[in-house]
Amino acid sequence: MKTWLVLAAAVGISGCYEPASFVYGESLEGLTLQLYSPNVGIYPDNSVLEDPNNPFAQTTPGVETKWKIQSSGAHVAAFYSWATLLAREPGGEAQFYVGNTLLAIYQNGEASQEELPLVKAQAIRAYQSVLDNFPDAVTYDATGKFAYDLVTPAYKGITEMGGTVQGGWTLVKLTNGQDRAVKP
Repeated sequence: MKTWLVLAAAVGISGCYEPASFVYGESLEGLTLQLYSPNVGIYPDNSVLEDPNNPFAQTTPGVETKWKIQSSGAHVAAFYSWATLLAREPGGEAQFYVGNTLLAIYQNGEASQEELPLVKAQAIRAYQSVLDNFPDAVTYDATGKFAYDLVTPAYKGITEMGGTVQGGWTLVKLTNGQDRAVKP
């Protein structure tokens, strides 16, 4: 069982950085999602910061840490990571990955049977929020040089889960044969 190490660096009143303090947390694997509020993880809601189950409520995952958590297979921890980032620094990438992690939680049964339908609906809402609030959102490849739009996979995420895309978005085929979500 992995235990994650959270490094917290504090900035003093003088503006100088104090030595980092290490906080050892509990394992981020095997968590079960319990939706804290009806809008948790959906912009502009920030209730995830009050969620007692959120291991990141008092700190924000760093640039590298969020990707390590995302790739770890600890979907519930990844949800909390991305939802915390979304609450503190709203952006389409975080909203998209909230949707992705909710989808993974739903598919892997990492919530109670009673909550799974709510998790599915929340994933659809997260993807819709990308379309509604962050239509220019992108994510980058591992090199950080190549950007990929997020509206198309958000659109596909909604439809693949049986949801209905709202707001006039449609999927068109580009001349190169790839799909692209657009809002005419």
